[in-house]
Amino acid sequence: MIQRRIRLGEIAVGHPLPWNVYTDKGVLLMAEGARIQSADQLDRLLEIGLYIESTLTWHQPPQSALQHVLHACYRLAVLFKQPEQVPDFPAEVLAIAGLIEEALSQDSGVVMATVVLRRGGRYAVRHGVNAACVVACVLQAMGPTGPGKLSVLAAALTMNIGVLELQDALARQIEPLTPSQRARIERHPLESEERLRNLGVRDELWLRAVREHHEAVDGSGYPVRLKGSRVSQAAQLLGLADLFCARVSERGYRRADSAKIVLRDILIERGRHFDTSLAAYFIKALGVYPIGTAVQLSDGSKGVVSGRTERVDAPWVHALVAADGDPLMPPIRYDTNDPRHAIVDTLCTADLGVQIDMESIWGEGASDFRLGHFDPQLRAVDFSV
Repeated sequence: MIQRRIRLGEIAVGHPLPWNVYTDKGVLLMAEGARIQSADQLDRLLEIGLYIESTLTWHQPPQSALQHVLHACYRLAVLFKQPEQVPDFPAEVLAIAGLIEEALSQDSGVVMATVVLRRGGRYAVRHGVNAACVVACVLQAMGPTGPGKLSVLAAALTMNIGVLELQDALARQIEPLTPSQRARIERHPLESEERLRNLGVRDELWLRAVREHHEAVDGSGYPVRLKGSRVSQAAQLLGLADLFCARVSERGYRRADSAKIVLRDILIERGRHFDTSLAAYFIKALGVYPIGTAVQLSDGSKGVVSGRTERVDAPWVHALVAADGDPLMPPIRYDTNDPRHAIVDTLCTADLGVQIDMESIWGEGASDFRLGHFDPQLRAVDFSV
């Protein structure tokens, strides 16, 4: 479940709730139609945190950068339900890619923060959108030297379309891969390419990137063990984004890795799995501490990286938790160039122990959809499977 926290003024005493309300752990607290009886009860509930299933709001037209990314999630979830029933599948994927491009033009920091911080929902959908967001950030850093933007974003969104159900199952699985699962994974780039061709995709840059996104420049990849320059730049970029997003996401068998640790491993792999120059662009685009990374500062406080400075190793950080463990409301922005607030460690976001309100850090660019009336028919879209 992807949740959105309810803010002061969005619900009122005595009025029936138009949606189910949950705790931050996803436990049902009050059912749709229930009424909050007093101002004191409302204050207590808002203090501990009230949440709704945020997918109920995503049908609204997007305005902010965050809303554009969330709308991309919504439309991709709908598309993945029955892609063969979509009149013009390639055009719909390109429209979703355009939403991510628009989000990036509004606020690249918010786009990167969604990759690192947003959780829940169908894994195959979230992973595809996250990978496209990362690809968009790297292509922006590459400038005119990069491959065709919309085609590569479309490839990122659809690179696993041949194995969507398996991808969801593996995200929950705690046991090792079975031999049949491993064989299917080795075939999935070809299966995805075939399904895309059957869905009307004729863009060879898009198709090649999907086909080769698990190949490696040292010949150790799959499915056909391409080597060196035979692996396209677009495919390598997809492979880097695929790896990064998988590692920073929580899976059934492990916690999310720190974004900095993932980037360190990418640096180690450069020249073996990925072209050295492309890995360098990847690090340049994301920084030493990607935006959204949870960190601990030298004064004992904890927070998230919220912006870039002239020094790649000293970004802006919004502290969310004080040294004594108390939440900081509102968050306090620190320049980590200052030794008093220097970054001393990276953390998993779960280690912060507080819910992260993106709008309180990034402002209007991270504003979520308004809570209001929605079309009940949208309940038929299952975002969680």
